[in-house]
Amino acid sequence: MARFVVVEELHVTVRVRDDLSDEMVGEMNALLQSKPFRSRLLDAVKQALAGFPALTGGRVQISR
Repeated sequence: MARFVVVEELHVTVRVRDDLSDEMVGEMNALLQSKPFRSRLLDAVKQALAGFPALTGGRVQISR
């Protein structure tokens, strides 16, 4: 069975305005941690990688 090694780690930073209410920031944070959002993010990353044949066979993982 093939083993995988990390060749690159990319980070996404989400910033919000500092004048948003704590409630709004909390809602945004909850959404960013939700399973549906993380699933769509993973799908989007996989779709982006699919456009580059040299990346075929790589595995993608979304973590927090």
